[in-house]
Amino acid sequence: MKTSSLLSGAGSGGVRLLPSIMAATASLLLFRVVTANSHLRSPQVPRAATRLAQRLAFNPPRHQDQTPGEERRSMMSTSSNNDDLVEAPGRNQGRGDDNSDPSISLVPPLRYLGDRRLMQTQPPATPEEIRSEAFQRQIAMLPRAMKEHGGIGIAAPQVGWWTRAFCFGIEGTNPRYPDAAEMPLQTWINPEIAWASEETCWMWEGCLSVPGVRGWVERPKEVIMTGLDEHGAEREPRRLAGLPARVAQHELDHLDGVLFPSKTPGREFLVPQASMDARDGWAPNWPSPGSFKTQLGALCDEK
Repeated sequence: MKTSSLLSGAGSGGVRLLPSIMAATASLLLFRVVTANSHLRSPQVPRAATRLAQRLAFNPPRHQDQTPGEERRSMMSTSSNNDDLVEAPGRNQGRGDDNSDPSISLVPPLRYLGDRRLMQTQPPATPEEIRSEAFQRQIAMLPRAMKEHGGIGIAAPQVGWWTRAFCFGIEGTNPRYPDAAEMPLQTWINPEIAWASEETCWMWEGCLSVPGVRGWVERPKEVIMTGLDEHGAEREPRRLAGLPARVAQHELDHLDGVLFPSKTPGREFLVPQASMDARDGWAPNWPSPGSFKTQLGALCDEK
């Protein structure tokens, strides 16, 4: 089939292809002529012809009617991945953003220590927001996000959802907290601590937003928490003790922009996970007697 027949039904698109076809054809002819007589020339000539052929084939002349901007847009339209253009779900949903797409329900990526919005106090959710389809889709996403990211609790801001909500729970065991017992799943909206015990305990805390680090943190042993359930109904005040009280306080801190590294008594109580994995070699009672003997997921009355 002749080139003219290939272009006859292509309209302006076919005309735009003509320079590329001509350049590629010329480059092949040039390569054949030069290499056929390479015994009469320097060995560098065939290599130079090859480079020229490649340059013409992969960088053909632009059509005279095509501006550089049009050329870039044309290239982008054929090579861009549409998935990269979809904003991570939850970042603008549930707060009445007209540009949000409530059909997106995938688990968003985590936000990390230092993120400007992660470290801010989040606004409470209004009754209208909670009743919305977008909010309900997001609140149902939180437990999936916690499971996918491997946590025992997760707060909405950690996945870029800027509202006061979190969930926590352990089904079976969690490798990040091997000594922790199972916890039934709980989801809270607009939670508040109505009472906290004077008696405290300590734990090696970790956080999905502070990967690879553990901190020795003191918190009240028991709390009474109030707030709404995942459907927006008022919960009865709930008394939490032990690990559930600990995790609830940790997640509530996230809603006020507070992360656990600021809660440790000193920098020696911030330990990289690699050091935790090698704790058999720790100096006796380092960094403190209680922290020295306490396993991940366990609580201790002693500092």
